[in-house]
Amino acid sequence: MMFFLSWWTLGCVTEELDVSVHCLNTEQHVVPTEDGAAVHLHRHRGQGPPVLVVHGISSNHHAWDLTEDRSLGVYLAEHGFDAWLLDLRGHGDARRDSLGKVQRAGWSVDDYARYDVSAAVSRIRSETGYAQVAYVGHSLGGMVGGIYAGSSPEADASLSSLVLVGSPMDFTDPDPVMRLGLQMGATASMILPVVPSQLGARFQAQIEHSVLPIDALLFRDIDTHHRSLMYRRIVSPLSKGELQQFGDVVQHHALRDEEGVVDHLDAFADVHTPTLVVAGRGDLIAPVDRVLGSYRRLGAEKKSFVVAGRATGFAVDYGHLDLTLGDHAQEEIYPRILQWIQE
Repeated sequence: MMFFLSWWTLGCVTEELDVSVHCLNTEQHVVPTEDGAAVHLHRHRGQGPPVLVVHGISSNHHAWDLTEDRSLGVYLAEHGFDAWLLDLRGHGDARRDSLGKVQRAGWSVDDYARYDVSAAVSRIRSETGYAQVAYVGHSLGGMVGGIYAGSSPEADASLSSLVLVGSPMDFTDPDPVMRLGLQMGATASMILPVVPSQLGARFQAQIEHSVLPIDALLFRDIDTHHRSLMYRRIVSPLSKGELQQFGDVVQHHALRDEEGVVDHLDAFADVHTPTLVVAGRGDLIAPVDRVLGSYRRLGAEKKSFVVAGRATGFAVDYGHLDLTLGDHAQEEIYPRILQWIQE
């Protein structure tokens, strides 16, 4: 969860005309949703089954596709899969709809799960001819994937496998870091329809040794060059709707729907898709115990839980963004995702 950050991108080219060469040849698909919004899909075409890859909060598809050697999309395509990276509404290239208009600012977690993922899965199935799609989500992207898989009528038939990476759903007894972040977000949502955190991201990208503890909160294993690219490329605005939902967590210790009636974790009990859950040992945004809560509630008969840390044989204790963009992610995280969706 990146409450401090946001940065506007246009496909593979940022406002600074910083070209990400590896993705210039990706296919672009603007996909309307049933409620009148739009999402954006970036396709790294491969010859095999399709995989939908989804980013986290205040992020965009570049969280999985920063450079050629830090791209799950490239990695999957090279290993025989057809990778489709999603920009949820209001993020990345989906800041605007198919007519070029800025999308409304009140989008919520419910909108992502109910409309955005459904629209993306439907388009991918239609374009590829495959009946099922593998799903990989980071942070909020994994949370939304679990909600979709457990509550959507078509999920059992449309999903072949599920991978949740650094996705916390157990919010009992919030720790000080989580409580502060949620409270800050809730306060901001009372003032602004969209939190323009791109200013913080731009500042952070330019200062290698910031006095703010944002780097320590977000990652442990990203070199200086990719750190700067990350802050400039992957960040998107925060919506009033999603911030209000997460602000509600402070009082109720659960991520509830917009009406405050349904605990979204309950949907995980109805997930039947084979599911891999990955947690970073050094993740301060999604600590292991909170991700473990997601795993324990899963109803899937086939499921696996992996802690990415030194004690379990990994090179480092993975932080939140290390899981998708870290210096060792392509060697240690991507292969585990690949193995799961191949089974």
